[in-house]
Amino acid sequence: MEARTLTRPATAALATLLRPARVSAVQCRGHKTTTRTKKALNIAPHPDFVPSASLGGGHTILVNPPAAAPSVYHTPFKFLPPTDPRRRANLSSLFNKTTPSNESSSSTSSTSLPPAIKVPARGANPRYHLTKDDVAEIRRLRAEDPVKWSVTALARKFDCSEVFITICTPAPREHKERIAARLEAVKSKWGGIRTRAREDRSRRKEMLFKGEL
Repeated sequence: MEARTLTRPATAALATLLRPARVSAVQCRGHKTTTRTKKALNIAPHPDFVPSASLGGGHTILVNPPAAAPSVYHTPFKFLPPTDPRRRANLSSLFNKTTPSNESSSSTSSTSLPPAIKVPARGANPRYHLTKDDVAEIRRLRAEDPVKWSVTALARKFDCSEVFITICTPAPREHKERIAARLEAVKSKWGGIRTRAREDRSRRKEMLFKGEL
């Protein structure tokens, strides 16, 4: 009995050493973590919201006006009842503003219009220097080699506009098919992002021509 009593502390210590250590998954916050969090959240207030010293520590009125003052003339019709008189007032003011501008548009056209865009035009004295033989030569060259004699090359050779070249002779069908096949080969290498971007661009162009943008 005495031997068992003497060996019990040694047995308990040995069992403690042989027992596998268990790591607790619960995180415990100490005083250092709490202090660090408090320091991070201790932000000084903005000077505009600090009580004024001239009031002696009393109540302070903070003035924070909106970006734009409301006006009854800018109230949308959607927020007005059908019987509200401001609907008729808004319509009358709108027509009164647009009518004088339409009447005086002719007098102020020189000042309100943007500057003229410098684009190539025929001018006041267009030249008619090309003959039937020149037109026949243009068509022959265009049909002979459309790659070498492009619209730009023919316009430079005969000293005329590219629009006149396209009116005189259109591109051959084989040349158009070759250009279309080359374009399709380029489009086949596009990814989804570029394809959607080009589709959106063409859709925006159509909306712009229709006046929807």
